[in-house]
Amino acid sequence: MSPANALLAVLREWFPGWDIWYERGVWRAAGFMLISSSTADGLVEHLAGADPDAFARVARRFEGRTA
Repeated sequence: MSPANALLAVLREWFPGWDIWYERGVWRAAGFMLISSSTADGLVEHLAGADPDAFARVARRFEGRTA
């Protein structure tokens, strides 16, 4: 499994209401809107803004953990 595919699996778990894929160097997510980003970080930021409930669930899973 490539790093991009591993990250796709995680993002799909975190944001189940979205179709997420990586193609030709662009990260994309389709739900009630289409999101495109040149970086995975950017995609997560846009998903967090577009789907704050899903992001809040993810954030709760990581509360108290340190990097």
